[in-house]
Amino acid sequence: MPLSASDVGQRVVVRRRLGVEYERPVYGDVLGILESWSAGQLRVRRRDGVLVEIAETDVVAGKPVPPPPPSRFRSQNGPDEQDHSDDPDTGSDPAAEPDQPHTGPGLARVSASGWPATTVEPLGEWLLQAAGGFTGRANSVLPSGDPGLPLDEALARVSDFYARAGLPAWIQVIVDSPLEEELRRRGWRIQSSGKGTFDTTDVRVAPLADLLARTEEPPVQVALGRDLDDAWLAMYGRSGRQDTARQIITGPEHVALARVTAAAANSVAALAASSVATHGGSPSGSDPATELVGIARGVVTGTWLGVGAVEVAADRRRQGLARAIMAGLGRWGRECGATWVYLQVGTDNAAALALYDRLGFRLDHQYCYYSAPRSTS
Repeated sequence: MPLSASDVGQRVVVRRRLGVEYERPVYGDVLGILESWSAGQLRVRRRDGVLVEIAETDVVAGKPVPPPPPSRFRSQNGPDEQDHSDDPDTGSDPAAEPDQPHTGPGLARVSASGWPATTVEPLGEWLLQAAGGFTGRANSVLPSGDPGLPLDEALARVSDFYARAGLPAWIQVIVDSPLEEELRRRGWRIQSSGKGTFDTTDVRVAPLADLLARTEEPPVQVALGRDLDDAWLAMYGRSGRQDTARQIITGPEHVALARVTAAAANSVAALAASSVATHGGSPSGSDPATELVGIARGVVTGTWLGVGAVEVAADRRRQGLARAIMAGLGRWGRECGATWVYLQVGTDNAAALALYDRLGFRLDHQYCYYSAPRSTS
């Protein structure tokens, strides 16, 4: 049934035109309560509380939809608003799926807020980010919309920004996006990222309630705090300036650093026997009360909990520590108002991907870093 003004007060899905990106039309779905329709404007209230105003002339299609089913029966696919390039009729039905506040470029913006660069310069809807080279995420362009300039001019501005920062010009590009094709035409190339040699990163998402249902009560005590010490940074293992690392890691308002000590791990009966037999307790000279065997970082941005920097000591893996850390951060995130959780993981990290699959995460999008071609002059 087509959408009409008589549907005010009902839950609806509206497909609208978002604009044109690199000469291709882009469409998006909005799912929520139709609060009003007057003077050529629709106002739809999403589940996360955001009121979306839509010009009647931008509406491509719409219809009333039934209330969402109980969360344990919901599919894990589907946004409140999702971009669709080129095709105004994708055949998807967001009404059958849970309300997710962002996806793709929108989620990339959320992630950038949770991992803030020390220098940010806007270029239209792009963000040019630099942080002394500490991590690719904080030292690359986030192209989450229209740069406000022809692409070649925008890329010249990008090259100039990173030249001034003394850094290579990198752009974080969603895989199979129109921008990726345009960069390839201009000679830009994929760069490896992270601690390993992988060149593609998965961004995975899950309803927070689903994650908590699959982790239950943590079997290991996970300490959460905001203080960043040398031991945590050492286990994180990223190279770079420590002052910059501290600013990025602890910069957002809602941050929790998770820690599991050897003493906490050994206190669990299921782990104690294997620890004594395999490890003899703790390495010689170390204190089990302070020796870290697992860490992670949580950050809450709006309704999103971001989980990152998940590290477990090599001789403590497959003992449930990562699951316990996810549970601890998930409970903290819920207390901060989060309803969804996202994380980023290299596509070559089979062990982590298997764990996240078991915890209910699904793929939202993938991204790569592209670097500018070398000058021939």
